[in-house]
Amino acid sequence: MFQNQRQTYMKGRSKHRVLRGNFSDFLFRWYLEKGKRGKLLSQPIAQHGQLANFLQAHEHLSWLHEINSQDLQKAHRTLQTLANMETRYFAKKKTLLGLSKLAALASDFSEDILQEKIEEISEQERFLLHQETLPEQLLAEKQLNLNDMPVLSASQLIDMYICDENRRANEYDFKKALDLLEYIDEEEEVDVNDLKLKILCKALQRDGWSSSDGKDDPIEASKDSIFVKVLQKLLKEGVQLSEYLPEVKDLLQANELGSLKRSAYFEFVLKAIYEHYVHGQA
Repeated sequence: MFQNQRQTYMKGRSKHRVLRGNFSDFLFRWYLEKGKRGKLLSQPIAQHGQLANFLQAHEHLSWLHEINSQDLQKAHRTLQTLANMETRYFAKKKTLLGLSKLAALASDFSEDILQEKIEEISEQERFLLHQETLPEQLLAEKQLNLNDMPVLSASQLIDMYICDENRRANEYDFKKALDLLEYIDEEEEVDVNDLKLKILCKALQRDGWSSSDGKDDPIEASKDSIFVKVLQKLLKEGVQLSEYLPEVKDLLQANELGSLKRSAYFEFVLKAIYEHYVHGQA
């Protein structure tokens, strides 16, 4: 009889714990649905375990609880996961990355691990900087705003920098487009060499390449062109142009050149540029 009473008592306690847990989940969910996030995240310490379990399905809030609980390593990981998943809003992704970095810096990661994590976040921030520094005129032309525009892929950013709507584009824009090639990943299904050719052709199209300016020296005539200024930037960075650039014949045959393909003067100048800057570097 005593054994039966004990089992009944234990079942009652177990049922009570389940009901209490269910009520906590119900209460947490009610706070969330009613927008009472402050109430949700200010639960007493005794409730922190149940709250942490509940927030596993709500990562957009769980990092706040993790910071409140001083679990900064976990907060860093949660924020970084949220940042990696964010594609809808550029501004939100940038904020999440910044918070993730702050959480890592405030945590007790070892020096080596911290350095590795900060470098990883900084690399992502460097990529986002290409979107953050898109020309204001171009954004206005395309009716875009950094605060509510989506996160652009590397190939999308390249198209933005070299498009015709970027009317004030200079060597910096085209150099940024070339720099973005290193961020092209396999998921984009883009041939990097084809995209590089397109960028260079677009740079060449920005100048007139007319023989009517009276300059007989092709190097002198082309020194102020965007294409040559891009080459000079690459040279300053120590890039081996003979390995980096396409063959001059491939450039001259590219469909992206448009009407320049039919210009004998342009062909003459481009070959001279290659001879001077590319072959002269060797």
